[in-house]
Amino acid sequence: MKKVLNILLAVLLIIACSFSVVACSNPNEKKTKTGLVYTKVDGNYEIVKFVDDGKTLDSEGTLTIEIEGVTEGIKIRKNAFVGNSTVKKIIVSSSVSEIEKGAFAKMNALEVLVVPFIGRFANSDVEFKESGSATASEKKAVDAERTIAHFFGEEVYDNGVSQTISYGAGTVTCYMPSSLNNVVVNASSTYSIPWCAFSGATKLEKISLLGDIDAIGENAFENTRIAEIKIPASVKTIHENAFLNSNVKSVKFVSGASVELLQKAFFGCNNLNYLGLEDIVANSFIDLTVFSDIEEKALDTQNGANESVVKTYRVTNPKNFDLSSIFGKTAYQQETAN
Repeated sequence: MKKVLNILLAVLLIIACSFSVVACSNPNEKKTKTGLVYTKVDGNYEIVKFVDDGKTLDSEGTLTIEIEGVTEGIKIRKNAFVGNSTVKKIIVSSSVSEIEKGAFAKMNALEVLVVPFIGRFANSDVEFKESGSATASEKKAVDAERTIAHFFGEEVYDNGVSQTISYGAGTVTCYMPSSLNNVVVNASSTYSIPWCAFSGATKLEKISLLGDIDAIGENAFENTRIAEIKIPASVKTIHENAFLNSNVKSVKFVSGASVELLQKAFFGCNNLNYLGLEDIVANSFIDLTVFSDIEEKALDTQNGANESVVKTYRVTNPKNFDLSSIFGKTAYQQETAN
């Protein structure tokens, strides 16, 4: 009798454990071949988390965020990658349309982040207090949601570097992985870099712009430390204060560019040495070939901060621009391009 009771108790224990496992799991969740766990909510796919079994990443630690057969409307949930210490490079595919706050929080090995947009949604303002840039059917990132800070958490952690990002009406402090040194914006459709997108992101050494980017918003790269940047030929407008007081030294435009440079676009960029087409390399050289229009003080690079500094820019292809208005206090001389 005792033996029978023991067997019954064992069976009951197994059944209880089975129910416990079922109760603790979500039957709607599925896993991709690359370890991404996703679910479907109201017909839309949402990335819940990433499970690394040691076989999902390539030799360089790269993960592409996509779901086979899904071409649009994917959301990456908050904390989907929180605390991950294996992924070195994330490529967010164009099928992703929303990234919740802190999706990439507390990652310990992330070096490169490739995204189709900055912030929560692809639609956001490029000018201060702009309105109407998104249609009724499009969701639009606002305030801190439109900045690089949106991707990372606000919680302090050992591998996190504090970054105070301006969003125009205020600031937000996020913690980027100390390993992160490159953010790539790879737009699959026409996209504008938002107002204040990277403003104050001094941690980043490199920011790359790829794809169909048509504009760079106001204060987008203000107070950044990137040394050089390449501007795609698709860019038509660089808005006011876009690179205000940044550390940029070299700005290269892809052949075929025709850009409107708005007021104070490069105001206070005291380290700027070259601005022009990508196939020319020269110091203190400004080639105005690529510009369709240039507004007041757009290239007033010295900002009057240190008037004892003697720096004269060599300017080529001035067209009919009013150079004294464009350069303000910065000295220049016209030259014939080689």
